[in-house]
Amino acid sequence: MLYDAFGERHISLFTSPEKLYLYHLNYYPMKKTSLAILVVCLCCAGKVRAQFSFGPQVGISWVTLTGTDFDVASKPEWHAGLWSDIGLGSHFSIQGSLLYSKRGYKYDYETQTTSVLNQDTTLTTYITSSVDAKLGYLDIPVLLNYYFGERQGLMLSFGPQLSVLVTDQSVATTSATTSTNGGSTTTTQPETETEFDFNPTDISLVGQIGYKFPKLLVLYVRGASGFAKVQDDNTIVEDKNAGHFLTFQFGAVLTFGE
Repeated sequence: MLYDAFGERHISLFTSPEKLYLYHLNYYPMKKTSLAILVVCLCCAGKVRAQFSFGPQVGISWVTLTGTDFDVASKPEWHAGLWSDIGLGSHFSIQGSLLYSKRGYKYDYETQTTSVLNQDTTLTTYITSSVDAKLGYLDIPVLLNYYFGERQGLMLSFGPQLSVLVTDQSVATTSATTSTNGGSTTTTQPETETEFDFNPTDISLVGQIGYKFPKLLVLYVRGASGFAKVQDDNTIVEDKNAGHFLTFQFGAVLTFGE
């Protein structure tokens, strides 16, 4: 009995020459073909692995609200997480990140209501609210990158981003002032509200311009415009003033890989 290079028993010492010829003709080409396919797959896997890069990402964020009548003041915040990049040839790649992103802003607004109690008495109430939003989101952007060089140098990026609200430390302070027949006023003690109904998720459209150095470093500036309403609580603001996020970010990535 004879064994091949793979340790498999196939033919007898008494096999006829005709059968031995047919065995070599049919069996070994299959082994060679399988080995060739395996080598090609390993080479392709090595090439894909060589085009993958990753690293920590950190930066500064500014956020404001659009679609609202409020005068919103932005507060500088930060974002940080993990960045990855998968090459699609010489000039394209898919960039994905997992980021914790702080978003903060402030605004003040005032509402006025007038009530006629009787023919001689009109009561006017002014409610002043000051909102200090302190939010934390888990951001997952997936962007298509175009490199002007061979996967380095100046790059333009575009794609969607999913944001999930994970922390909320917002505070609103409200006070009421009443006036009878336009005369003297009475102001109540300010009340603090910490329970809000912010929209738990948001989908944004992200545009980015960046520069990838030959080694270790990526710099970027990006903007993101959200589609969902930020606040979903009519007890604090009217629906028309719920607003949408407009975010600007600047940051850097320390890259490992190609």
